Amino acid sequence: MKHILLNVFKGRVVSPWWILLIDLVLAANAYVIAFVLRLNFQVTEYTFLDFFATGSWVILIYLTFFMIYKSYKGVIRHTNYTELKLLMLACFTAFSFSYAVNRVAIMYDFGWMITSGLVLIFHFIFTLVFTFLFRVLVKETYVLLTKKKNNVNVVIYGASDLGLITLEALKNDRETNYNVVGFADDNPTKWNINLHSIPVSSWSKVLKMGDRKGINCVILAISNISTPQKYKIADECLKRNWQLKVMPSVGNWINGISNQGQIRNIRIEDLLGRDEIKLSQMKIMEGLEGKTLLISGAAGSIGSEIVRQVLKFPVKKVLMVDQAESALYELQQELLLSYYDAPFDVIIADITNVRRMEALFEKHKPDVVFNAAAYKHVPLMEKFPFEAIRVNIGGTKLLADLSIKHNVEKFVMVSTDKAVNPTNVMGATKRICEIYIQAQAQKEYISTSFITTRFGNVLGSNGSVVPLFKKQIERGGPVTVTDPDITRYFMTIPEACQLVLEAGFTSKGGEIFVFDMGEPVRISDLAKKMIRLAGLSLGEDIDIVYTGLRPGEKKYEELLASKENTLPTHHEKIMIGKVRQLNIDRVEKQVGDLLLYLNMESEELLVMRMKEIVPEFISQNSEFSALDRNPIKKKIVD
Repeated sequence: MKHILLNVFKGRVVSPWWILLIDLVLAANAYVIAFVLRLNFQVTEYTFLDFFATGSWVILIYLTFFMIYKSYKGVIRHTNYTELKLLMLACFTAFSFSYAVNRVAIMYDFGWMITSGLVLIFHFIFTLVFTFLFRVLVKETYVLLTKKKNNVNVVIYGASDLGLITLEALKNDRETNYNVVGFADDNPTKWNINLHSIPVSSWSKVLKMGDRKGINCVILAISNISTPQKYKIADECLKRNWQLKVMPSVGNWINGISNQGQIRNIRIEDLLGRDEIKLSQMKIMEGLEGKTLLISGAAGSIGSEIVRQVLKFPVKKVLMVDQAESALYELQQELLLSYYDAPFDVIIADITNVRRMEALFEKHKPDVVFNAAAYKHVPLMEKFPFEAIRVNIGGTKLLADLSIKHNVEKFVMVSTDKAVNPTNVMGATKRICEIYIQAQAQKEYISTSFITTRFGNVLGSNGSVVPLFKKQIERGGPVTVTDPDITRYFMTIPEACQLVLEAGFTSKGGEIFVFDMGEPVRISDLAKKMIRLAGLSLGEDIDIVYTGLRPGEKKYEELLASKENTLPTHHEKIMIGKVRQLNIDRVEKQVGDLLLYLNMESEELLVMRMKEIVPEFISQNSEFSALDRNPIKKKIVD
C-alpha cells in the first residue's frame, strides 16, 4: 500500500481535474451538513427536490470560482501558503456571490432558489475547512511516507526571514533527512519563543543542549553576520564535530529560487574574508562612466574579477587582453551568459609585443588601464628569471609608456606584498614595476595618473594555497605545507578587486596603496581547519607533511600596513605606503638597461642588475643568494 501511494505522489498521476472533482464533492458534502445543521436535523420539512435545487446553484457558483482562481492547479503534496490563500479567496468570493444571488432570489420570490443565509454561512465555513484539511492530509501523508530514518538534527542560526526561508526549503525537499530541532539567534527578544513550533534559543544555550538534542549540523541563515562571529561559530562546531553549512542571502540564490540545493558547506573563504566593504560608488561611477577600459591579464583571477565588477558600471567598452586563449574563452562565455549585452572585446595578445600593443592603443584609445598581467609563482620565477623580467617588468613598462603616449587618464597597477623587501625574483620584478610606475608619476608634463595597489594572497586565485589544499584533501592527502611557522595575509578575490577600484578612482596619482589585510594566517592552521571542514580527522584520515621552504620563499610577508610606514586615506582599509623618493633619470636608465640586455646577459647578471635597482632585494633559500655575498661587477657594455 505504501509503495502504491508513493508512486501516486511521486509520479503526480493525480490530474488537477480530479482535485477539482474532490473539492466539489467536499463542497457538496459541506452543503448537506450545513443544511442538516440549520434545520436542527428536522430534514423532513423539506423535500429532496427543494434541497437539490438550492444546492445545485450554490455548488455551481463554487465550481465557477474554483476555476477562476485555479485553486485546484497546485501539486497538493507541496501546498504552500500562497495556494491556501488562493483557496480561501475562491471560497470567500463564492460565498459572497452566493449570498448576493440568494438575496436577489428572495427579493423577486424565486422560490426554488431561496435558501437560508445561515446555511450559506455554514456551507462556506465547512467547505473551506474540508478542502483545507484535504490538502493538509495529503501533504502530511506524503511527509510520513517519505520521511527518512537516521535524521540529521539541525539548528538554524538566524530566526529572521532568511532562517524561515531555510526552514521552508528543508521541509519542501523530501530527498534530504534534515530535522530542524531549533533556531539560534543573537537577539534576546526572540529567545524562548517558538517559530513554526520550533524553539528559538541563544547560541550558548544551543551549545549546552547539543548532546541532549543530538545536534549534528548548524546552518547559518543570517545575512549580516560578521566574519569574526562566523569564525567563532565555526570553531565551536568543529570542536563538536558538527557540520556547518551556509544558506546564501537572497541576492546570491541560484536562478532566484530558494531550495535545499542552495544550502552549501561552509568554505574556508567564508572564514578568512573580511566584513563587507563599503565602496564610494559615486566616485567609481564618475571614474568609469562612458570610459574605455583596458584590462591586461583579464583571464586571470584578479583580472577577470575586475572585468566582472567594472561591467556593473556604465562603461563604454572593456578590452580584455590576455595571451591565455582557453581561460579567455571561458571568461567570454561566462560574460555572454551573465552580461549578454555588455560592451566588451576579447583580445588575445602578449603585453610585451610592442607592435601589437601600439596598434591596440591606437585603435581603441583606452581611457583607463588596469595592469593585472604578471607571472606570479615564486619558485617558477626563481627558476626562470628571464621570463619574470620579460613579462612582469617589460610588459608593465610598455603599457605604462603607451599610456603616457596616448594620454590615458589612469594607469592602475596590481602589485603584491612580495614586493616589500623582496627575497625572490618574482617579488623583485614587482618592486621594480612599482619603482618605474612611481617614476612616471613624478613627471610633470604627462596627463596620465599612475596608481599602484599592493595586497597579499588572494583566496581561490589560480595557483594559490587554498585550491591546492582542496585538491590534496580530495585525493586523501597528504596536505603539504612548506614550514610549520609560515604565515600569509589573505583576502578574497572580490574584496581585493573592490579595493583596487576604490583606490584607483579616489586617488590623486603617484601613490602606492596598501590594503588592510587583517591578521596574518598560519598556513599550518589553515590546512588543519580545511581538513576539519572537510569532515576528516588529522592524523587518522589525512596527514600534513612539511616540505621545507621553497626557493625564494619567505616565512613572513610584509605589507607595510603599520602607522609608522603608511598614511591614512578616506577608507579605513586603504593606506598610502611611505616609500623613498626616486631619481627619474636613474630609474629609467636602470630599467631600460635591464630590458636592453635581457637577451644578451646571463641570468646571474640580470638578477644582479635587479639587486642594484632594488638594494633591499636579498635572495633567500635561492641559488642567487651567492650574489649577495659576492656581487658580479662585470657587465656587457654597449
